[in-house]
Amino acid sequence: MVVRAGYGIYYDTSVYQTIAVQMAQQPPLSKTLSVQNSAADPLTLANGFIASPSIISNTFAIDPNFHAGYAQNWQLSVQRDLPGSLQMTATYLGIKGTRGPQEFLPNTFPIGAVSPCPACPTGFDYMTSNGNSTREAGQIQLRRRLHNGLTGILQYAFSKSIDDDAALGGQGASAIGQNSPTAASPGTSGTSGTSASSGTGPLSVAQNWLDLSAERGLSTFDQRHLLSVQMQYTTGIGTGGGTLLSDWKGALFKEWTFATTVTAGSGLPETPVYLAPVQGTGVTGTIRPEYIGGSSLSSASYIAPLRAQWGSAGRDTITGPAQLTLNASMGRIFRVSDRFNLDLRIDSTNALNHVTYTAWDTIWNSTQFGLPAAANTMRSLQTTLRLRF
Repeated sequence: MVVRAGYGIYYDTSVYQTIAVQMAQQPPLSKTLSVQNSAADPLTLANGFIASPSIISNTFAIDPNFHAGYAQNWQLSVQRDLPGSLQMTATYLGIKGTRGPQEFLPNTFPIGAVSPCPACPTGFDYMTSNGNSTREAGQIQLRRRLHNGLTGILQYAFSKSIDDDAALGGQGASAIGQNSPTAASPGTSGTSGTSASSGTGPLSVAQNWLDLSAERGLSTFDQRHLLSVQMQYTTGIGTGGGTLLSDWKGALFKEWTFATTVTAGSGLPETPVYLAPVQGTGVTGTIRPEYIGGSSLSSASYIAPLRAQWGSAGRDTITGPAQLTLNASMGRIFRVSDRFNLDLRIDSTNALNHVTYTAWDTIWNSTQFGLPAAANTMRSLQTTLRLRF
């Protein structure tokens, strides 16, 4: 039995690139404007960039005391060899993110409320680094070493990630360590299969700039259950695999390689949205409806935000559709002569042609609320024949 443990700290220096790009897209480096069409500021095609004294031209600001976030990673794994060329590894991984980016709209107020500070500037995003996050994951992996032409990996991960990082789609500091060296023990293929990384992903602005704690919820990349299977078999290896076959039978049967990957996982969290512009800005998509109880995917479970109040529906409280994919391939190298080889390969994605949806429509005041927003690609087959010399 082999026991491994590790600890590391990883800084999210890539966040500065995102900030620099946003700062460069506003004055004095470029011209930008965010205006809500109203009687006071009418917008037309002839005058789409009206310069109103009540609207500021800059749409993004950053805390002068902004600090790069960091993640503390710790892990413990136990590995043991089993009969039948099998190897089992159990891993626990913990991540604590600190100073994650948060983004909000200063001086905004709920629909129906009176502005507490009409002279205060509005219409811009403000980014700070006060977010925090945690992620814990347990994983068990069963690996079969190559024996008689067969090898494979069966892996299951159970994890939970929580944060209040309202910026970068919830991909704050806890996402930094997911692809870091300590995120997987030697001999494993990762912790959860997610590809989230800090500094990427759609922006998500806090609903109430005066109550950032209300943004605390499941991370957008939180996938509670994830099961993956990878199998590969090559014919003509081992006494039981046809090694001794000769003549035309051996030439026809040997050296074919078959591979398949199956991935099944629970859905990713999604946020219910009340699609309306935030008063005093042109920003939409940050307001949430009022939750009155019931299924999170039923429109009857929500109502419009109460007058002069922010909606009580939480961030990432809707579970997205479960995922299932099966990809397969087969191939062989034909040796034509000492100088020429012919490679034949057939690849299939979504081999079962199983319909899985990527997300639900979570806009409450849409007639499509709760219905699938999009589907994964249908089955495809690709055949490649290559002559190598």
